[in-house]
Amino acid sequence: MRLLFLLIGLALAAGQAEAHGSRAASYNATGLAIPSLSHGALLVLDEYYGPILRLADRARESDPVFRKLRNYARIQNYYCLWGLAPRAIADEASPFNECSHAYLSAARMLLLHMRDMPSVEAAAGEMISAVDAEMVRRGSSLIQCEYSAEPFHTGGFVTPHWEKVADHGPTLAAALSPVPVMLAFAVLRRKSRRAGAGRCDN
Repeated sequence: MRLLFLLIGLALAAGQAEAHGSRAASYNATGLAIPSLSHGALLVLDEYYGPILRLADRARESDPVFRKLRNYARIQNYYCLWGLAPRAIADEASPFNECSHAYLSAARMLLLHMRDMPSVEAAAGEMISAVDAEMVRRGSSLIQCEYSAEPFHTGGFVTPHWEKVADHGPTLAAALSPVPVMLAFAVLRRKSRRAGAGRCDN
C-alpha cells in the first residue's frame, strides 16, 4: 500500500520537477519562519510526527501561529508524499530529504508552541521531554546535513527534488519495482484472452 501511494504521488507530482536549485518553484520565503532541524534530530522527530499532529487535534484553543504551523506541517507532509519514499529521512541524498526537513521542522515548532496552550500544555511538555531525552541519547543534535541550517517559511512549500530520483537507488527501485509485475500481468491477460477466443472458435 505504501508503494502504491508513492507511485501515485510520483505520477501526480512529476510535472512539477525543476532542473536546478534546492527549492521548488512553489517555495517563497514569506510567512512564519521555521528553523530547520539537524539531520539527527530529524530522525527522532520522524517518530513523533503523528503523535504531535494528534495532540494538536486535541487542542481546544487556537491562534494564528498554531493554525499556520499545524496546516503547514500537514500540507508539507503531503507535498513530501506522506513520508512514504524509501530512506527519505535517513539518507541525505534522497530527493525527499529536504521536504522531510520542512514538515518535521514545522512539527517540532508546533509542539513547542503547544506548551503555552492550557488544554494540551501538560501532554506537550511530556512529549518535549521524551523527544529531548531521545535526542540526547542518540547525540542527534551533533549530526548536521546539507539542509540543517536552512530555514523554512509557512508562505511556501518545498517539493521533492524530482531531478534526483534517477540518481537515488532506493527511490528509483521503488518507482520501478511494479513494472515487471505489470508486464507479467499484461502477458497473462493477453494469453487468457487468446485462450478464450480459441474456445469460442471451437
